[in-house]
Amino acid sequence: MKFYKNKYFLLLLLFLLMLIDGQLSFLASSIFSYHLTVSSHLLLLAVLYFYHDKNKYFMFISSLVLGGIFDIYYLNRIGLVIFLLPILVIFTSKISKNFFVSNFQTLIFYIIVLFLFEIVGELGAILLGMTTMSMTYFIAYCFAPTLIYNILMYLIFQKVFKKVFLES
Repeated sequence: MKFYKNKYFLLLLLFLLMLIDGQLSFLASSIFSYHLTVSSHLLLLAVLYFYHDKNKYFMFISSLVLGGIFDIYYLNRIGLVIFLLPILVIFTSKISKNFFVSNFQTLIFYIIVLFLFEIVGELGAILLGMTTMSMTYFIAYCFAPTLIYNILMYLIFQKVFKKVFLES
């Protein structure tokens, strides 16, 4: 069982979650009309639990590499996630591990992380000219469905993720 708690094995699981997120996003978006876009963020949920009591260099380097792989895999270039993910990891690691005992507190924190990831990512994309989508359209047709979907995924997977990534 010790092998499953190895930080490198868990990092590999984060990478696999990143790939699964893409497939779940495609599946969820294809179920709804073509106007709605849903993004799965199980990776962010796992990140909430994973980066506690880890070496700060390991946290920074691994989140930077994971963000770079995310950008290259989904955008075919270095994008914003290479910067956003390490910032969110540092932000998350500063929160006490005891904070994640309560499911309600963890859900609220997950919503905050989703908000920061999605909104800051969209604002960055607008400022860098990567998208022409208006912010109101983004909030109504991308962020709101994404938030609802990820809250449901949180309710389904939070116990599993807490057991795998948080409890050592």
